[in-house]
Amino acid sequence: MIILKFGGTSVSTHERLETICTIVQEEKERQPVVVVSAIRGVTDLLLSLPSASVNERKSIFVQIRGLHGKLLDQYDSSLQDQVLPFLEQCEQEIQKILASKKKNSELSDAIVSYGEIMSSYLIATVMDHFGISAKAIKATELIVTDNEFGSAEFLPKETTAKTKAILDPLLKEGIVPVITGFIGSTSNGKVTTLGRGGSDYSAAIIGYALSAEEIQIWTDVDGIYSADPRFIKDAKLLPQVSYREAAELAAFGAKVLHPRTIRPAMQKNIPVRVCNTLNPTNEGTIITKDIAVEKRIAAIATKKHITLVTIYSTEMLFKKGFLAEVFALFTKHHISVDLVSVSEVSVSISLENDEHLSAAMADLKAIGTVTRSESCGMIALIGEGVGSVGHIMHTVFSTFESNNIVTQMISQSTANINISLVIPSEQIDTAVVLLHARLINQKGAK
Repeated sequence: MIILKFGGTSVSTHERLETICTIVQEEKERQPVVVVSAIRGVTDLLLSLPSASVNERKSIFVQIRGLHGKLLDQYDSSLQDQVLPFLEQCEQEIQKILASKKKNSELSDAIVSYGEIMSSYLIATVMDHFGISAKAIKATELIVTDNEFGSAEFLPKETTAKTKAILDPLLKEGIVPVITGFIGSTSNGKVTTLGRGGSDYSAAIIGYALSAEEIQIWTDVDGIYSADPRFIKDAKLLPQVSYREAAELAAFGAKVLHPRTIRPAMQKNIPVRVCNTLNPTNEGTIITKDIAVEKRIAAIATKKHITLVTIYSTEMLFKKGFLAEVFALFTKHHISVDLVSVSEVSVSISLENDEHLSAAMADLKAIGTVTRSESCGMIALIGEGVGSVGHIMHTVFSTFESNNIVTQMISQSTANINISLVIPSEQIDTAVVLLHARLINQKGAK
């Protein structure tokens, strides 16, 4: 059994829909299960509905119907005759939700779920047109989650039981399930979403529940690269990365995978393959537990806009629980911490989102002298055994010194998977080019 997830760009034209059908047909012997995102642009339109006026809502629904209808205009009218009434039914259901008294987060999740509901029905209908027996399935019938609307977490035991009960009979009959990504439901039936980009996570959850042999994430790039190929033109396509490397890259903002995708696959040791719908013959990148290389720098990832906070206090020398006090304050103000570096009398912390930091500053100043720098960026050198790569820090610091790049903080993972450096934000681009050349392409750039 294999899971095939197709993102928004993969379902954006009728040519790509036909590519999906070809891929599914080629994998028919492996009992494919398809997971799909909403058609590109639909999610944002749905999210705009609650705050829109009556006339604006009419216009939004026209746009949504148009985006779906455009994918079918190359086919005979029978396909449109099937899909358009379903879209109208969805529109009526959305109108009822808008008129309900749901709380904002519940309302948003319930409305936005229709992006995937509509696309899964359309794609299943197109598959039938191409001779593939398919059935649209709502993930709300499969994935059971907690009550964290907007970023729900799945419940493994309940999800596995429901997924197997519904999908196993279909697969035995040779029917391809076409499942809505991104959404699930609570134990009492309220619709939840798994976070933006959560269709990757949906695929991993379904793969976990079915103990799939492989999870394939079909997107618009050939796989995972050693750096952002839009910026580093000679970035290398990585044929294989480890679960840990992929998780680190996702956490640092790599757009190829949703950050939570890897965890369910790791728990069942299921390989995850990243493939390109625009280049389906390419092997892509396979993500597995073990890789052949013992130590390497696989990739360089960046975050361009972070905040660096340093708390200085001589009390750290003698006071037990000082760090616990610091982190309790960040927890109190709902602040998520990225990197931490501790000296005898100070602690430095990097934050990607400083939305709540101003409210926390008064509390932090009560326990020490606090400095805050918002013009920072972060570079992460990611790879299995990265800290054991010979002369790595000498290369980094000599490169920085030669190019007047200032290191403001350094943090190395004890798991030996990541070395992160905080530098001025405006120097990030220069640093990435230089380090990629010297550490990965080994061109000896100065």
